[in-house]
Amino acid sequence: MGKLSFLFNPKSIAIVGVSEDPAKLGSVILSNLTEAKYRGEIYPVNPKYKELFGFKTYAKVSDIKEDVDCVVIVIPAGLVPEVLEDCGKKKVKAAIVISAGFKEVGPVGEELEKRLSDIARKYNIRIMGPNCLGQIVPKYKVNLSFAASHPLEGDVAFLSQSGAFCTAILDMSLDKNLGFSHFVSFGNKIDLNENDLVEDWLEDDNVKVIGGYLEEVDAGLDLVEIYKEGNAKKPMIILKPGESKQAQAAMSSHTGSLAGSSEVFKTAMRQAGITIAKDVNQMFNLMMGFSWAKVPEGKRVAIITNAGGPGIIATDEIIKSGLEMAQISEESTAAMKAILPPNASLHNPIDVIGDALAERYKAPIDILMKDENVDIVLVVLTPQLVTQIEDTAKLIINSAKLANKPIYAVFLGGKYVNFGLQRLYDDRIPAFNDIDQAVDVISAMQKYGDFKQAVRKGKNLFNDLIDEKLEQGKYRKEVMEAYESSKSGTELALSEELTSKIAAEVGLDLPQYLTLKASPSTLGEFKDFGKKHYPVVLKTPADVIAHKTDKKAIYLNIKSDKELESAYTELVEMIQKDMKIKSPNLILQEQITGAKEILIGVKRDGGANVYTGRKGGFGHLMTFGTGGIYTEIYHDVGFALVPSSREEILDTLKTTKIYKIIDGARGLAKLNEKAMLDAIESIQKLVVYYPEISSIDLNPVLLNEKRAVCVDLKFFVGK
Repeated sequence: MGKLSFLFNPKSIAIVGVSEDPAKLGSVILSNLTEAKYRGEIYPVNPKYKELFGFKTYAKVSDIKEDVDCVVIVIPAGLVPEVLEDCGKKKVKAAIVISAGFKEVGPVGEELEKRLSDIARKYNIRIMGPNCLGQIVPKYKVNLSFAASHPLEGDVAFLSQSGAFCTAILDMSLDKNLGFSHFVSFGNKIDLNENDLVEDWLEDDNVKVIGGYLEEVDAGLDLVEIYKEGNAKKPMIILKPGESKQAQAAMSSHTGSLAGSSEVFKTAMRQAGITIAKDVNQMFNLMMGFSWAKVPEGKRVAIITNAGGPGIIATDEIIKSGLEMAQISEESTAAMKAILPPNASLHNPIDVIGDALAERYKAPIDILMKDENVDIVLVVLTPQLVTQIEDTAKLIINSAKLANKPIYAVFLGGKYVNFGLQRLYDDRIPAFNDIDQAVDVISAMQKYGDFKQAVRKGKNLFNDLIDEKLEQGKYRKEVMEAYESSKSGTELALSEELTSKIAAEVGLDLPQYLTLKASPSTLGEFKDFGKKHYPVVLKTPADVIAHKTDKKAIYLNIKSDKELESAYTELVEMIQKDMKIKSPNLILQEQITGAKEILIGVKRDGGANVYTGRKGGFGHLMTFGTGGIYTEIYHDVGFALVPSSREEILDTLKTTKIYKIIDGARGLAKLNEKAMLDAIESIQKLVVYYPEISSIDLNPVLLNEKRAVCVDLKFFVGK
């Protein structure tokens, strides 16, 4: 057991709100606790009664002479603070507040929650809830919930912000025989949250798999750190709604349009090695697969089927998912040929033909389990007239018990295959009625296995940049002044001068440039600069016009004084007319030739104190890939969280199409990959120096064989 044993394995429990009405929630919870055969002391609390359901009843918790580990509170919300204060005086260690009527109902409820938090801190009480279903811990016979059923005992620890989601998963689990070590609904999570539970469960030997439904993540960076420090030793699956674009705030940069909140969450989970479920069925299937099957040690799948069509479908799904079809060894092929009918297909997928009885599956399974070219075996069955569905299920069960590789089953059909599927569930073999669902689980388990192997081999997925460099920038005063002047919910662009200073500080490669305010002498100075650097680029600073192409606020490939004079005149006139700026700042810079346009962007998830306060987000999300004016159209980008190791950044960059060009596609010269990685690492350093920076848009960074030059920089601060 972990640090929360007083909550999950309490020696004594008081229930506040039990009444003589068995349908009231307090009474339901007492009934569930007794039905679970709880072995500790139970104390109903209600000042109206001396005895309830055969138990001595107390007026308040402090009237109980014996120690009380955990109190369950099921009374109107307005009365909860008084009861919690009484629990504090009694030195109760944990309280589960089932009662609703808190922040979910508005300001009055929010104030009640604050009072509960204050009392909990005052007396050092850990609180689960409020507004929750409660918890169930089968091993310790604890059911402090108003769920309609008791889960089976197993090794899956499940947490949820939604009580209704809990009951749905519980109902599914009873049908398919999935067991739980912990089953927790924590509602509004004013104290105990997902991080507390995950940290505890990573150290609990009764837990093999962690699953969770989260509507919001309170301290995302901490969640990643907790799981990372646990070395991904237990698989974790998270389902989180809210990925639609309608739920995401737009930003004034290319990065903002690409890096929504769903990308932040997905990137954080990927880099931590946590599996994301896309819906409730996949969530359940993943928990079942990780609980019941060995984690694959490779991605090579062998299929055994009694029908050609499903075998082909399974092959397609395997390839699409990133798995591989195993190349069956000659020895295995010869061994199967000696046993199977002449018309059986011996090439993967292995087709044992539609008239196969159960025994015909045995030899291929046994042979493939010993084949060194096979990592995973998938058995697909369709119900023919002669098919022995239950007997085939029994054979798979027996083979799985002796196997050193994972085996999965897909029984396609309805009424008749259900008997076979139920046999497989009863013996805890991952089984499915759908090929896609099976391959989803296999793929997720294999990816987790890859991640775990990488961790074991010492692959550096993160770095210590935050701990070493936090808020060490030279220009903190100027950045803080801009940050303080920004309005909540909006972003303020830093000046071109400050942006350039910060970029130079962290080592970004900048072009030669000259910034001047439009005046009678400006054009002459620009021409002097141009003579040394033609071709040149004339443009506005980001704080004047952010997206220059849209407003024709950038002129490229200027090769002469005449072209410069024409561009200068047009640009100044446009700004004076459209932007109402009489003497705008203008930038003239050298033009970088022979380069590809790359985007490097950043968006902060959480507030400026996300690294120090560890509350409210995952930190800065970096975006990099194909840049230019069509960035949003190509959408050829990868994402990585700060702080990422150089190795992780390179792995992410390799997922983009433009990396093939960087790496010298079609015989082209390779572009400077090192310079690109250096630029991304410099950006990491920058946002750690200045966490007040809410977003960055370097578009384009011009990458050629020698340099990665940041020719257009936009830095924004925001609260």
